[in-house]
Amino acid sequence: MLEQGGNAVDAAVATAFALAVTHPSAGNVGGGGFMLVRRPGPDAVTTAIDFRETAPAALTRAGFDRMQRGGAKGGAAAGVPGSVAGLLLAHEQLGALPREAVLEPAVQLAARGFVLAQRQSQLLAGSFALLKKDATLAKRLGDGDKPKSAGARVVMPELAAALRRIQSEGAAGFYSGPTALALTRAPGSLMSLQDLASYRAVLRTPLRSRYRGLEVETMPPPSAGGVALTELLGMLELTQAHEASGAEELHLFLEACRRSQAERRFGVTDPDALSLSELRESLLRYASPQALLERAPIDPHRATPSVKLSPLFPGASSESEQTTHLGTVDASGMVVSLTTTLSASFGAKLTAPGTGIVLNNSVASFSRTGPNQPAPGRRTTSSMAPTLVLDAGRVVLVLGTPGGDTIPSTIAQVLRNVVDRGLPLDRAVAAPRVHQGFLPDRARFEARRPIDPRLVAALKGMGHDISGSHLAMGDSNDILLDDEQAYGVADPRGGGLAAAASAPAR
Repeated sequence: MLEQGGNAVDAAVATAFALAVTHPSAGNVGGGGFMLVRRPGPDAVTTAIDFRETAPAALTRAGFDRMQRGGAKGGAAAGVPGSVAGLLLAHEQLGALPREAVLEPAVQLAARGFVLAQRQSQLLAGSFALLKKDATLAKRLGDGDKPKSAGARVVMPELAAALRRIQSEGAAGFYSGPTALALTRAPGSLMSLQDLASYRAVLRTPLRSRYRGLEVETMPPPSAGGVALTELLGMLELTQAHEASGAEELHLFLEACRRSQAERRFGVTDPDALSLSELRESLLRYASPQALLERAPIDPHRATPSVKLSPLFPGASSESEQTTHLGTVDASGMVVSLTTTLSASFGAKLTAPGTGIVLNNSVASFSRTGPNQPAPGRRTTSSMAPTLVLDAGRVVLVLGTPGGDTIPSTIAQVLRNVVDRGLPLDRAVAAPRVHQGFLPDRARFEARRPIDPRLVAALKGMGHDISGSHLAMGDSNDILLDDEQAYGVADPRGGGLAAAASAPAR
């Protein structure tokens, strides 16, 4: 897109649609997400686009509980998709190329096929027992009764046809007509044609805070991840964690992480469900880490059990970590940070009949306790937190990652590796990560990138239940801007790519 004369929004939107074809475990047109876009110039402003899925009007509490007991899969778990509305809104308002050109790569990938890469084949194998129950997924992603292997060619003609309708008709090609009808006819779907026709992406004001003299802009509610990141960085600065080292520094990080995660779970809901006064009050609370530390002080020598931070702790549930993130920057300085998701890997594990569109299972992201309750039309909260870091009004970092509840801690650690430790971006992204998610009340580090055993022993002596995990934390695909140079890094934990465009032909 950049080499065709497009801008950062064209590149981001085209890539997101392409990932709906080549990365169907998380890339999507049947899910939702969040985007930050900042245009260059003296009156530059950052736009936050919320295209999180909404609950169908037919959702009931009894149906939600039944869906959760059934494993959060199937049509009853699917929210009204927002990706098409959000991506097209960004393109319509800020893109430069025609919509037809931006959608064409995705259409061709689906129609002509693509070669299944190793990482995607592994994700496919992990879910295929459920995916093969869907006729379209079994046919397109299977080889008989087995999943296709790396190196196999995948052609998705049904998805190509659905993408062509979006290409030619815009949002109407998804939220009405044959695609909309198919979405309502997915097995168990609660969606109605009215749910789809009334869906809108929403422009919001980013959450803004400061960390060590830099301005941090991140996604506001319904992003609970943006809230957690804002509070986490604020607590780290107040406790002067950047001046600490070793186990003391890790202890402060894990304890700040624990407290911000409690807020993520129990302090955030759909902002459209709040009155203006309630919304103002909550936004002030998110920007006041000092008040959070006064309510729940960090003992510099001892871990605080999570159950002491919230009476709602016993009712909390774990969160899926499957999402995808990308960032773009163009020669003018326009930047995009974009995170999208189907919630679980391959979402609801089914497609809208005849379309090849994998449905999300975002309705399962509502909570049994706290304010994020299931209700018709409501947007569920999310940990997704696309983020920009600015120095004197100029973007210096474009950050984001998948990873469920690890998203805020991953972004904070990459940021701190650059700002506090002075690491170049590739080392900042590749460095080991730790996480304390409040629930379960257990800290973890990456077994493949372990921290010093002496630090683990010291943290255990301070009361932390900490151990290594085979799971990688995030897939942080980030950009650093320095004067006239842009440096992109694809996290070695994932299967991504950092690429630069050649100058457009004159």
